Amino acid sequence: MASKSKPAKKSTTRSKTHSADKPSAFQVEVDQYIDDVMSGRKIVGELERCAVERHLQDLGQAGKASSEYFFDPAAANRVIAFMQLQVHTTGEFDGKPFILLPYQKFVVWCLFGWKRKVDGLRRFRKAYYSIGRGNGKSPFAALLTLVLACYDDPPEPRAEIVIAATERGQTRFVADEIRRMVERQKALRKRFTSYKQRIVYEPNDTVIEQLGKEAKSKDGMNLHAFVADELHEWREEHRGVLDKLQTAMGKRRQPMEIYITTAGSDQSVIWIDIYEDACKVARGIYENDRWFVFICQMDEGDDPFDEAVWSKANPNLDISVKRDYLRGMAQEAEHNAGILNKFLRYHMNVRVRSDVKAIDPKLWAAGTIELPELLNRMCAAGLDLGWRDDLASLALCFPMKAKKDFPLGENEQPKYFFRQWSWICAETDKRDLTQQPWAGWIRSGRLIVTPGNTTDPAAIFKQIDIVRKLYDLKSIALDPNNARAPGIHLVNEMGLNVFEFFQTCRKYNEPTQLMLTLLQNGGLQHDGDPLFAWTADNLVLKTDAAGLVMPDKTRSSDKIDPMVAAIMALSECLFLDTDAGGYNTHSFRQL
Repeated sequence: MASKSKPAKKSTTRSKTHSADKPSAFQVEVDQYIDDVMSGRKIVGELERCAVERHLQDLGQAGKASSEYFFDPAAANRVIAFMQLQVHTTGEFDGKPFILLPYQKFVVWCLFGWKRKVDGLRRFRKAYYSIGRGNGKSPFAALLTLVLACYDDPPEPRAEIVIAATERGQTRFVADEIRRMVERQKALRKRFTSYKQRIVYEPNDTVIEQLGKEAKSKDGMNLHAFVADELHEWREEHRGVLDKLQTAMGKRRQPMEIYITTAGSDQSVIWIDIYEDACKVARGIYENDRWFVFICQMDEGDDPFDEAVWSKANPNLDISVKRDYLRGMAQEAEHNAGILNKFLRYHMNVRVRSDVKAIDPKLWAAGTIELPELLNRMCAAGLDLGWRDDLASLALCFPMKAKKDFPLGENEQPKYFFRQWSWICAETDKRDLTQQPWAGWIRSGRLIVTPGNTTDPAAIFKQIDIVRKLYDLKSIALDPNNARAPGIHLVNEMGLNVFEFFQTCRKYNEPTQLMLTLLQNGGLQHDGDPLFAWTADNLVLKTDAAGLVMPDKTRSSDKIDPMVAAIMALSECLFLDTDAGGYNTHSFRQL
C-alpha cells in the first residue's frame, strides 16, 4: 500500500521574518527545515507539519499590536549554541559533539525563542514531545534539563527541577545522561556535584532531583521545571504524582513542564488525556498559547510496512534508528500480532489496543503434523486449573534442540512438539456438552468430563501419573493462585518438580513471544487437536505499560486454557537442563 501522506501546502508566511539582521547559521538551518516540511521535500506526519504551520502563523501575527508574543532569535541561538557544546555519551556517537538535527533545532528554536511582550519571559510553559523509540528522547531531555538548570534566561535562583517517572529507576535514563554530559564538559564539571538521586548546580543552588511515584507524598516542592519521562507508562495510580508536580510551579517566573514519551495503549489513561489535548492544540482545534506540541508519528491510513512512511515517526532514521533493524522487525510483525503491536506503538509511535488477537489460524494449522515417537523423551508441563464452569488443561512441551534428540534437516531450526489434555465438569451451566463442538471433543477423548460441578483434581493427577511413566517429565509449571493444595500434592505425594508460575506479564512475556516466533518459522508443531486449535484462535494478548504481553482470559472470545498451559510448559522448557532437570527457584515447598 502506498503512503497516504497529505499533499504539501505552500507557506503563506515566510519563515525568514525572525529578524531584519543577517540570519545566524542556526536560523538558516531552521529555515531550511521549515521550507523542506512545507514544500513536501521532507516526509513528515500531519502533526509535525502542524507544529511548523503554527510557528509560521505565529510569526505572521507577532508584528501586530494585538499580539502578546514576539520572537527573539538571539535567545534561541544562545540555547542551541550551549547545547552543541555538549557531547554524545553513548553508542557509536560517544564522545562526538552533540550537533542537533534540524528538527531538534526547530524544537529548541520555538521553546526558547518565543517570548511574552509583557515581561520578556518564555511564552511556552508546557512542552509535549513525542517521537519513536531510538530517536534520542532521553539525551534531548537531558539537554533541555541542563539549559533550565544552568543556562536559563534569566537565571532562576535555587531552581528545583524534577525528573519524574512511574518508578525511580526509570528516571536514571535522563539523569544518567545529564551526569555523563556534565562529566565530559570541563566547564560544567567544575560547577555541578552529582549525588545518587540528585545533581546540584552549585553557583545558584539549583537541584535536579529524581522522583518516582513517591513524589505524590512529597510536599513543599517549589519547581522551576519537571520532566515527565515515558508518559505512556503512567497509570491512574500515578495521577497524584502528576497533580503534585503541576501544582508545585506557581511561585516560579517561567516554569516549564516537559512531557517526553512514545505512544501508549488504551491502558495509558494519563497519556491519553494529555495526548488528546496536545493533538487538539497542534491542529488548532482550540488555542493554548502556553503549550508547545511536537509529535512525530505515522498518519492514520499509512501502511506501516511501507518504508516511505517510517521517517514520520523516526526523524533519526538511518542515524540512530537503523533501517535494517526496522526491516527485520517489520518482517516479523507481518505474521506476529504481538510484535506488530510493538512495532506500531514504539516505532511508528501510534496508539494501539492493549489486547491483541495473537495467532493467525493459518499459521497454527501449518504446524499440524503426525507427531513422532515421543516415548521416554524429555518434556515439561504447564497445568492451568479451572474449577467451576471452566476448563482445566495440561499441556506438554517436548524440546527438540539437537540432531541427537531429533533428526533435523541441514538448516532446520529447533522444534517444540506440543500435546494437551483438558477437563470440564459435567454439571456446567455455561455449556451444553451434548452439542458441537463439545460433544465431538468429548467423543474423541480430547476433552474429559468429570462428575459434579467442579473439576476433579484426581482425574488430572491420574493423567499426570500416566504422562510421567510414558515420558521424561522434568517439571510442571502451575499458577499457585487457588492451587496450593494440588501443587503440594504433586510435590509430596507424586514426587514431581512443580514450580510457581505467577500470572504476570513479566512471567509470560518471554515464552509468549517465543511461541509466536516459533509459529512463524515452523518451530511449533502439534497433532492437530481441534480443541487446541479452537483455543489458539481465541487467544488474545494484553500489553502492559512496559510493552510486555500475556494471555488475557477476560478479553479472549472464549476459553484459552490449553494455550495458557502450553505457554507455561514452553517457559519451563527454557530452563530445562537434561542433567539437572529444571531450575531451583520458586518451587512449591515440600511438606
